[in-house]
Order: sequence, then structure tokens, then C-alpha cells
Amino acid sequence: MKPLSSSDRVDLFIDISWEQDGIKHQERYFADGLNCWRDVFPGSPMESLLKNKNAPSLSVEIKPGELVPAHDPNKVLFIPWSRLNRAEPDLFRPGRFYPQGLISGQPGIFRENRNPFRCVEKDSKGIRADLNHPMAKIPLTLNMEVLSRSSKLEERGGACTDWMELALSGPGMQARCSGIPTDFFSGNSLDRRNPDPDPDFYRIHRFVPHIDARASRNLSEIYAELLCPGARVLDLMAGWESHLPRDLDLSSVHGIGLNKNELESNPCLSSHHLQDLNENRDLDFEDQTFDAVICSLSVEYLVHPFPIFKEAARILKPGGVFAVTFSNRWFPEKAVRIWEDLHDFERMGMVKEYFLGSGKYESVSTQSRRGCPRPYQDRYYPRMRLSDPVYAVIGKTPGG
Repeated sequence: MKPLSSSDRVDLFIDISWEQDGIKHQERYFADGLNCWRDVFPGSPMESLLKNKNAPSLSVEIKPGELVPAHDPNKVLFIPWSRLNRAEPDLFRPGRFYPQGLISGQPGIFRENRNPFRCVEKDSKGIRADLNHPMAKIPLTLNMEVLSRSSKLEERGGACTDWMELALSGPGMQARCSGIPTDFFSGNSLDRRNPDPDPDFYRIHRFVPHIDARASRNLSEIYAELLCPGARVLDLMAGWESHLPRDLDLSSVHGIGLNKNELESNPCLSSHHLQDLNENRDLDFEDQTFDAVICSLSVEYLVHPFPIFKEAARILKPGGVFAVTFSNRWFPEKAVRIWEDLHDFERMGMVKEYFLGSGKYESVSTQSRRGCPRPYQDRYYPRMRLSDPVYAVIGKTPGG
């Protein structure tokens, strides 16, 4: 493939890999229609890709301060309660992120400011807030791969898109602050608006897609990377779709869910049974039964997550995988209260705490896939142009 030129319009993947506290993270952002004239800024990685004569891809190590502003100690401030637009001590929790617009009397910050700041700590007088970018201290590896290209017939100006800013909007928020567990669980965080028994809510089958077709494909690709042919898989909180790769020759897939009709209609399942995990947290299987456990688009409904994550580790073989995936769509009345208050990337941090808090997993990692175009035939297109984002937190048991 010949080198890119300023007259090209390209689609490419932006992959960002980084590690903190021994946990590996990978963010994949799809740049849909990058304009090589408008969207390439001098000195940016995009310019390096444009000048690359060898291949339509680029891999580069990025030091802190090269893509986002370097960490500035002067942006770690003590904010008294009197200068917070919502002076509610219970709202602010150490490790959590909040919009900077909640801060008043700070130069350059207005109520409309949605940029995040981290609550580092709090006391009776106020909070200590870190206004730095979540990735300000973190070195990363940047990979870019051109998927397709076309030539523009003419150029008439228009808006510029900072694709790296989009790709780095959110990453870092799933990491702990100074290695200290984030306070997701104090108060009534795991209560729900509708505390009625789950079997009553899920008695009515819902044969509707919970994510769009492109997001489902992204989810299948994640599972394809994690699962091996011949694997024995348990699908927790299953419904009529498991989002597993259809061409992966699995030994068996057992589903646990709450709607008989949905489970019987799921083409991936070789067996299933009904169980309310919020009432019965025991998984009725022998130790080391499964090669993998998956939980797709449902973790936000667990009110007792830690026992479930321990049970998942118990029934996994050494080196087994527990993959928890979710998006930004759910049933609000059945999700735990804190879920809707969190940024998408904070939700990965919360699920990560389920793994770490259980003390049963040797390694934990996260993945995100965002920015893909929504299929034209989707019911929400063109009102929603982008596909539903997909997030994954993966734990592996010791051994194997």
C-alpha cells in the first residue's frame, strides 16, 4: 500500500495499551473517516502515520505528557465544602471521578465543564481534588492500523476532529488512585430502585437486542480472543443471546438465567437451568468444572457480586478465564444504584474491584472498544451514529 496523502480519507483503529498496578489495559477506538488534511496536526502521531512509507500501520511508545498534559502538582487542590456546587459529603468518595463543573470559584472552571476530576480524599472540611488528566502519569503504547482509504474529490473546510483526544477520553478512570481501592461500595450503592424478586421482572421474555449488531460483533471478537476450541463454558445471567462466536467449536455452553423461553431459544446453549443469583449465590458445580465463565451485559444487576466472583473462580480450572462484559444500556430499575452514576470507564474499575476483592484471581485486565459506526439498519440510526461501546474486565485463575 502506498503512503497516505493529505487528500485521503481513512478508517483506522487506534489501539492504546498501558499497565498500572500490575493490571493490563487495552483501549481500541475506531476512527471513522479521518480526514488526512483537517485532522492531522503537526507533531501528532497521526502526522507520523501520514509520513510512514513502509506500511499502513504504526507502533510507538508514548511518554507521559506527550499526548495529554503532563501531571501538574498544582492541579491537586483542596476544595472546601463551601466551594462545591453540591456540598454533599456522601456524594464524594475517595478514588471516584466527578465533573469539574461541581467546583466553584476556581479560575477556568465553569458549571458546564464536564472534564473529570478525581476525589483523592475527603474530611470534615472538604475534599482533595486532582484535576489532572487520568492518563497524565501513565506511559502507553500506541498502535494505529489503517483499515481502508479513499480519495476525497475536493476539500471545502469543515470541522477538525482530534481523534487522539476522543480515544483518550475515559482511559485511566478504571485505575485505582495510588493503589488504594476506590470507594464504590459504601452506603446503599448496591441497592436498586426495584427491589422486587428478579424472577417476577424477568418472567416476561424480551426477545430484543440489548446492543446493536456491530457491538455484538465486537463482543464476539473479545470472546474469540479469550476462548479456545473445545472449551467448556458457563454463561452467567444468560438470555436469548450469548454473543459467542458461532464458528468457535466449544465443547459445551451451560446457561444460567431467569427466563425459560429465552434460554431455550439461545442457539449457543447446550444446556441450561433457572437460578436467581441475587437469592442463591451458590453455583451447583464441582470445583474446576469449566474452562471459562462469561457474563454478558448483566453484571450491573448483581447485588451480591463478591460471592459470585468467588464461586466463578472455584468452578474454573487452573488458568481459567472469567470474562465480564457490558455496554451503556441496561434496565435502570434493576441495576444497582451506583451504576448509573459512574462514567463508563469507572464501571470497569468497579467490576475490577469485584475481581480483586474476591482474592481468587491471579491476573486481571480490561478492554474497551468504542467509536465504531452504528449499522444503517439499526433502529436507532441515524439518531445515534456510533455503535454501542463494549467494555470487558477479565480475570484468570492461578495455574494452567
